[in-house]
Amino acid sequence: LGVSVRVLMIGAHPDDEDTQLITYLATGRHIETAYLSLTRGDGGQNLIGNELGPLLGMIRTEELLAARRIDGGRQYFTRAYDFGFSKTAAETFKHWPRDSILRDMISVIRAFRPQVIISVWSGTPRDGHGHHQVSGILSREAFDLAGDTVRYPRAAMNGLGAWTPRLFYRSARRFGGSGIEPVPGTVSFDVGAYDVLEGRTYAAIAAESRSQHRSQGQGDLPRRGPRF
Repeated sequence: LGVSVRVLMIGAHPDDEDTQLITYLATGRHIETAYLSLTRGDGGQNLIGNELGPLLGMIRTEELLAARRIDGGRQYFTRAYDFGFSKTAAETFKHWPRDSILRDMISVIRAFRPQVIISVWSGTPRDGHGHHQVSGILSREAFDLAGDTVRYPRAAMNGLGAWTPRLFYRSARRFGGSGIEPVPGTVSFDVGAYDVLEGRTYAAIAAESRSQHRSQGQGDLPRRGPRF
């Protein structure tokens, strides 16, 4: 009951999220944890049916909601539409209304009021997909601007007042931080720890959560031992 910390993770697509970290924070440390997916995965492929486009986005929305029911997190979206693979951030910004999506992200931050924001992506070309790059770029901008009442006054944000998160992190797992030897300067967590109340490890819970992304053929087998 004494835990009041909130953590918001931000990525571009369904399946970008780190389900192991969400499980560890939400289930293991009772921290209110949420995942903000900029898109609903409309532009991807479907391994379980013929639905594509908006119908696939509906399926992947439900898959994300199912995953959050297992790992204990909350789920948010923006209006960004997944139009398929994009090579650069510049190309993505030609299709995505930057100001509108940034406003959506700030609205989520002000509503959820996280102390910590974790960007799955770095906002650089090493992210590969242009959507990933934009996700990293806008995550940092949203962190910096969520408390700006001049550019984003309460009246223009559906009554949502300013909120200033305290800490901003970028995921190291995507860039050489996996394994028991984390890259320098990172904060690591043992998601392989056993939870006596759940009767299994956080990694095992996260594997079940990850397996909800059925339209993408996602899934992981639970393994014993430390996992960072």
